[in-house]
Amino acid sequence: MLHEKIKQATAHLHDQLEQKMFVGEIMDGSLTFEQYQTILTVNYATHLAVEDFLFDGLSDEFRQKLDIGNRVKLPSLLRDLEEINSATGSSPKNTPDFIDLSSHAAILGAMYVLEGATLGGNVIVKRLKTNEHLFPYNLNYHYYQVYGDQLGLKWKQFLEVLNALPETEHEAAIQNAVSLFEYMANTKVATTTVTLVPPEV
Repeated sequence: MLHEKIKQATAHLHDQLEQKMFVGEIMDGSLTFEQYQTILTVNYATHLAVEDFLFDGLSDEFRQKLDIGNRVKLPSLLRDLEEINSATGSSPKNTPDFIDLSSHAAILGAMYVLEGATLGGNVIVKRLKTNEHLFPYNLNYHYYQVYGDQLGLKWKQFLEVLNALPETEHEAAIQNAVSLFEYMANTKVATTTVTLVPPEV
């Protein structure tokens, strides 16, 4: 299965990214507001850089198979950032040069990273909603709930399309997944210091 090959090839980068995205702190309830802001900023910057280009590079057939209109995550991330009064960047004018957009296999490899990032959303949002550091801000966590009760179905649907790729195209998918993981893990995103006073109870 192609998704297993990608998972194996990116395991070390996945672990590195989990540290950058404070997964341990999310799960043990110690995540701070500033760390949450960093997570949102990294995710937003990544989706801003690649999401439109990835989706635009798909044929109508693949867009239909993937129900691509319901996989757009930028609006949810933007709503989360606006909710914490954080600044956002403008739409990129240049095609990203750190990933390959020349084939469906390459595009699906990059999408594996973005889709996989939402896979734990239901578990993560439960932890965030009980985090005493975040509770006073009345956050809504739009990004982590972007698929709602369709999360499992969306992942299964994506894997069916990904794993149907011929073996001759597997390497392109794997390499693009590696490239996007490296971009997310190594990119330093400047965040704007936010002073957000919790509402009075």
